[in-house]
Amino acid sequence: MLRENLKIGKIKFLTIAMACGVAFTSCNDAIDVAPADEILESNAITDLTELESAAIGVYASIGANSPIYWNSLFTDELQLTPSNNGAGIQVHTWSITSGDDTATGIYSLYYLAINRANKVLTALPSIVAADATEQATIDRIKGELLAIRGWAHFKALTYFTTSYTDDSALAVPYLDYAVVLEKPARNTVGEVLTGINQDLVDARSLIPADYTNNIFMNRDAITALEARIALYTEDYPTAIAKSTELIDAYPLATIATYANVWQDANDTENIFKLARAQGDAAVGQLYATTAIAIDWVASDKLTALYEAGDVRLSTFIGADGFITKYPGDVSAFGLNDIKEFRVSEQYLIRAEAYASTSSLGLAEDDVNTLRANRITGVTDETFSSAPEAISFILDERARELAFEGHRFLDLKRTGFDVVRENSDCSILSADACSLDNSNYRFTLPIPQNEIFTNPNVVQNPGYNN
Repeated sequence: MLRENLKIGKIKFLTIAMACGVAFTSCNDAIDVAPADEILESNAITDLTELESAAIGVYASIGANSPIYWNSLFTDELQLTPSNNGAGIQVHTWSITSGDDTATGIYSLYYLAINRANKVLTALPSIVAADATEQATIDRIKGELLAIRGWAHFKALTYFTTSYTDDSALAVPYLDYAVVLEKPARNTVGEVLTGINQDLVDARSLIPADYTNNIFMNRDAITALEARIALYTEDYPTAIAKSTELIDAYPLATIATYANVWQDANDTENIFKLARAQGDAAVGQLYATTAIAIDWVASDKLTALYEAGDVRLSTFIGADGFITKYPGDVSAFGLNDIKEFRVSEQYLIRAEAYASTSSLGLAEDDVNTLRANRITGVTDETFSSAPEAISFILDERARELAFEGHRFLDLKRTGFDVVRENSDCSILSADACSLDNSNYRFTLPIPQNEIFTNPNVVQNPGYNN
């Protein structure tokens, strides 16, 4: 099957946008494109076969490494090694400017996916289905592309806006068209969320309920995204309702099977993942380019969060703090699928939403269910107040979601500071041990190259143009 080729090997795909998105210059996560594979005009997609290939090209372009790296570097997940030759130091010490490569990479990769999805969507009306079966496939692909567009807009919003709950705050441009020469301004948070919601509603209506392949956007992936959006925007009833749908449908991996999830040998709790194949950017190499060339190790603070008997400690962190969450194999060190939505996150979403609405007993139940599937001989937790529960859940998210691209966003949205242990920042300058949540750096800079190219895009506070 054409779709399964995502798992078989390196894909050469249609380039449906400009070289790397709108006006962007960084393609950190993008799969390399051979010149012969480039199709720059949407009218090159004329039938279902070309549409399927183009859709795969959109999936293949979706990156994840830059956001994961940012979350680790910026927060308290990592400790610098003496052998590091400068990789990631600027973000780790919060010496961040509008020209930062990692921030630029995050902005670029989401708009690359958005623009490519829009290019393919533009071509859809010209494709004539041979029969009802082909039309159903065209409709489903349209739904997948709308879901990708909604997901990518939300991911971009989380990094480049100052607030998730102030509808009037500046966010990012919401684009429902393919950018060629246009110079879109930034929309507000409310406007972007409205666009995302419509994309997801439309996507759900087009994707069949029995379409469940988890390396493609399906209805469950949409539900998982809706639950995350609801948590971030403090719509707790919706967060509870959406996460419950998934908790009822997906089992947690057990202590015995959990490590296999990270070796891509067990798919039990994966709702949606970004498939990775030979030749793609290896997420594990963000921290160590080989098992010997180590730039970063897990922080002492993170390591100390785990209790004895916690399978996550032995799965994620090896000897001397070596990060083992993405082991890869002998042929591709550190190369694993990116688990974008797992049911374990849904337990934590629901627990936080329960705690935030004073349903402490229900929050306890979700936390304890997750921990029973992670820690041998675990003792149940009890909470006496909402702040206590939310603080514990934030720590549990740090344990469960380490090195997955959540920690920075969790601290940002909950108002917690970055506070590193002395042993984790002793190699750094004194002013890189803590950062107050009110600091402007908790919102990323709009890339300087984007501002040069598009004068309608204004910079975030704190960053000089």
